[in-house]
Amino acid sequence: MGSKLEDSGWRQGSILKDEDAAELAKLCGFEPEFEYYAVVSSQSCDIANDNLELEPNVEVYFVQGGLDSLNGNYRHNKNARLLHTSFIQRVNSNSLSEERLIEIKAFDKQFIAKAWFSERSPDDTRLFEEYDLRHFSDWLAARYSRPALPSEFNRRIDAFDRKGKLRQKAKKATNELSGMYVEIHPFDEIADGEHYRVNLLGTIPVDFDGDIGAAESALEKHAEVLRAAQMDVTIRLAREDEISIAVIRRFKRFYYDDLSYSAGTALPVEVMK
Repeated sequence: MGSKLEDSGWRQGSILKDEDAAELAKLCGFEPEFEYYAVVSSQSCDIANDNLELEPNVEVYFVQGGLDSLNGNYRHNKNARLLHTSFIQRVNSNSLSEERLIEIKAFDKQFIAKAWFSERSPDDTRLFEEYDLRHFSDWLAARYSRPALPSEFNRRIDAFDRKGKLRQKAKKATNELSGMYVEIHPFDEIADGEHYRVNLLGTIPVDFDGDIGAAESALEKHAEVLRAAQMDVTIRLAREDEISIAVIRRFKRFYYDDLSYSAGTALPVEVMK
């Protein structure tokens, strides 16, 4: 079964044809009031696996389309619960293409038996560009691999920014950054009177052509959140291709939406992902 799906073109990031997406939505009891698409999220190797006892299903996300713009706070995998990205729609006999902007929510996922896909094929006029497909794949993986930071580290940020005002301020500046990483010393629980020392690393895309000063200012706003929590902070801004694997192994990607704090929203305020 898996081999047949692979031969039919099913891969991670495959987008269903409109009629198939509508049929699948009806099957799942999904009744959206917005423009939507159905996107395969299973890893390609899992789709191709013929062992139905191990891999009986294909994971599919119903995603919202029709966005006017992409929110920078939800791009580049900055938010573990929400992703803004795009795919390419070929039009006019494939001679032209349009960018379609979409929103993917982490919990809008369905598990569909492979047999349902066996007589169908993806929409070959819709595809993710390599860059966006990689980010989609990384976003999916990050749902299960987010690093746990010391509880005391999280508690101190919450204690000194109970209403989330500093984090909200930092969030507004996040569009300039593609990622945020922390190296915490000591990486452990500490007692009152002790302080964390934090190396804060902000990254920008390799092809970044924006205002470096604005990116540096955004990074500084994030540092202010940590300094308000009585942490000693040093900062560094770098393009993604300037960061070595050795450096990344020392750092943890930082997600504000993983912190427990009293701002209390259904989708917690988040700045770094």
